[in-house]
Amino acid sequence: MGVVNMGEQLLFSCVTIPAFIGLVCYVLPRRLGRAAGLVALPGAAATFLLCALLPGMKGAALRIPWLAVGGFDVSLAMRVGALSGFAAAFIGLFGLLIACFSLPYMWSHPAQGRYYAFTLWALAGAIGASLADHLVFFLIAWEVVTLMLYLLVNLGREPAAKVGAKTFVLLGFADAALLLGIVFLWKLTGTMSISELAAIGAGKVAGKALPVTEGLGAIAFLLMFAGAIAKAGAVPLHTWIPSSAEAAPLPVMAFLPASLDKLLGICLLARVSLQLFVTTPAMSLMMMIVGAVTVLSAVMMAMVQHDLRRLLAFHAVSQVGYMVLGIGTGTVVGLVGGLFHMLNNAIYKCCLFLMAGSVQHKTGTTELERLGGLARMMPATFLAGVVAALAISGVPPLNGFASKWMVYQGVLETRLPLAPLFLIAAVFGSALTLASFVKVIHSLFLGRPSDAVAGLAPARTPVLMVLPMVVLALLCIAFGVFVQVPVGQWLEPSLREVAPGLLAAGKGVAYDLGVWQASQATVLLVLGLALGLVFYAIGRIGRARVTRPFIGGELVGTDDVRVPGTGFYETVRGLPLLRGMFRDAEEDAYDVYHLGGRYGGTLVQNLRSLHTGVLAVYVAWCALGLAVILLYLLPL
Repeated sequence: MGVVNMGEQLLFSCVTIPAFIGLVCYVLPRRLGRAAGLVALPGAAATFLLCALLPGMKGAALRIPWLAVGGFDVSLAMRVGALSGFAAAFIGLFGLLIACFSLPYMWSHPAQGRYYAFTLWALAGAIGASLADHLVFFLIAWEVVTLMLYLLVNLGREPAAKVGAKTFVLLGFADAALLLGIVFLWKLTGTMSISELAAIGAGKVAGKALPVTEGLGAIAFLLMFAGAIAKAGAVPLHTWIPSSAEAAPLPVMAFLPASLDKLLGICLLARVSLQLFVTTPAMSLMMMIVGAVTVLSAVMMAMVQHDLRRLLAFHAVSQVGYMVLGIGTGTVVGLVGGLFHMLNNAIYKCCLFLMAGSVQHKTGTTELERLGGLARMMPATFLAGVVAALAISGVPPLNGFASKWMVYQGVLETRLPLAPLFLIAAVFGSALTLASFVKVIHSLFLGRPSDAVAGLAPARTPVLMVLPMVVLALLCIAFGVFVQVPVGQWLEPSLREVAPGLLAAGKGVAYDLGVWQASQATVLLVLGLALGLVFYAIGRIGRARVTRPFIGGELVGTDDVRVPGTGFYETVRGLPLLRGMFRDAEEDAYDVYHLGGRYGGTLVQNLRSLHTGVLAVYVAWCALGLAVILLYLLPL
């Protein structure tokens, strides 16, 4: 009984502590705004420490009855499972790291109280959504995160109001689809309890089975799928992420689109695909197509960006493709790879956005053309950024390589006729990611400094900004070298929980890395680098011929030559097959928000003739529509 009570108290505290501390930050007077960060940081630390206990409290549950109408019961229910426990623990970690980074970054911001309040409320909502055991409570917590994202974006620079509205509308429509899908799922199963749905899927409830993704089941699945990929940021519901990146404070981008939204969206997708529905091969193929298209289209857009914010935003979209692709395979190794990549992406993408925030804090800009030569000024940021860039590019022995390799293997195990094409798309996308980050690292840290950078006064990056990046970079290394820890401790139990039929009793996740042994490979890579340095040193013993630089036969001074990274891949933009696609993308021809506004506006204009202006007519139509919905959903 004591353990149960402790579990209930832990679940309750994980949500209420950040919510309460956020309220304290919100009500602080404006003149005490800087105190908000000093209040938020220990609150985030306490939340993380509590969430870190959750993976060891599997089975702990909390249920607070709220509303009961007939056979329809709504309760604020939470339960710790393998997937929800580890997701909540990492959500708490990201909350702590962002609070730590934000303290110096937001020190001069005029709305610090609101910033920390919205951040902590988003943290509370994300923890609640990850632990929710009732779909109504899940939807409430999910919407809290969406609302906080909108409010945080509006605290940024211009055009904050415009992109905030776009973000809220896109996610709002996707969440409306999710709500409708949940209603249809309730109609098909008669329950909104996630635990009961899991029991039905495991065959523990006589006379009931999960809906197959056909007919109404297919509609419900597609609606919930749309809600999940919109939150995660997959094509075509991704355009809010690059738009938000233009205006939102960079810690916000690191916290929500890069980390929390990925964890929430992909965890929901895993549950929808494995725990709430029986997916058909057609639906699995559809998910794999969405994943492959997301990988390629977003990374191509990232390559030609000249602003670090938008470049990282498109990469945040591209990486979602690997997660969707892995889950779409339906194979054990592919599913674990997709979930592993969800975690890895949250780690290195958060680090990369914090790197961008550190650069902007130092220089006042994220335009690649105006940067360069920052490696000596910001060595810790440089090293953390290089590690994260190599991780997202899938370079061994880092975590991104391990999860991508598992996704590749999962694609091959499907033995679909299109499997080679999906594999080529995934591998090619990884190569383009590496090429893109060669441009980023050169533009930011290498080469000759721009005039703006050369004129900066020397100053150390605040320790509270460096520490989160270092922690995340170390996690990139640790989860790549010791793959068995996250896979064996968190991901395999998560898959066994949401898809118990896939893993035979007593069997673990088998993945073939060929002759790859992470620890041995790390030693070999270090030896290879050391050998390269030896050869380099030997080469410098002799006297090399020195030639002055020249262009077109004319000698130039070294001070006259500066090669910015922004021009590295401009030829890609001019390729005949891609020229029109890039032009259309820059004109928002593929943006569902603008397409909806354009064609939706035309539809609204045509419907104006039906608006009589008589209130009684409107009320009658509303009542009629509600009656039709209730007659369909409620048993007679």
